[in-house]
Amino acid sequence: MGVRLLHALVGDAPDGLLLIGDGQQSVYPGGFRLSDAGVDIRGSRGQVLRVNYRNSKEILDAALAVVAEDAFEDLDGVRVPGRREVDLTYHDGHVVRVTEDTVEEHDRALLEALHAHARSGPARPWGDSAVLCPSWAALRHYQHLLTRAGIPVCPLEQYDGQPVDALKLGSYRRAKGLEFKHVHLPRHDAELHGGAPGSETVQERRELARSQLFVAMTRARDTLWLGSVRADREHRPPE
Repeated sequence: MGVRLLHALVGDAPDGLLLIGDGQQSVYPGGFRLSDAGVDIRGSRGQVLRVNYRNSKEILDAALAVVAEDAFEDLDGVRVPGRREVDLTYHDGHVVRVTEDTVEEHDRALLEALHAHARSGPARPWGDSAVLCPSWAALRHYQHLLTRAGIPVCPLEQYDGQPVDALKLGSYRRAKGLEFKHVHLPRHDAELHGGAPGSETVQERRELARSQLFVAMTRARDTLWLGSVRADREHRPPE
């Protein structure tokens, strides 16, 4: 309805309405095409932007590998593979992968990584880092862990974009549109599997989970920390 209202205000005047979106960063189920709202962007009225100003090749390659098999739409009716060609302007970021046997060991490694970034940071050591989680249960767990470790935390629900010397903590969905120097994704692959293989509902849920993870991974500018627990992998059902 919001798109229909804007379109009604400007009509089809040249340059009357500019809409920018990214079909690969869908973080909610469902959705719609602009044509459903009466806006026709076929032909020269739509363009695909191919320049990435945030991520390095290493970080972007890791993120694209998650959604490589998932087709998506940037322009109405045109579905393209998840792994696509992108022009990059930033080249300094890197990926750190940590796999531990238990959740306790994993969380200890996360705290060590956070403290290492804080020691090497500027005057506001915690302000450049974020911990992003896929669920409310994970958010509660890591809120407790960080607070108990004495790390100042700013929930993304309360973050207004102003500099603050506190680590940002939030969900994958809430992080959309933001960027951070160091992004930490604890147990990032724990929710990518589950349910009966072959079920259409399960497949849709997994595809949405991969899309949300892609969004979280691409919030990182300099460091992307990916944590895993072996037990999460061992308890996954066969594909």
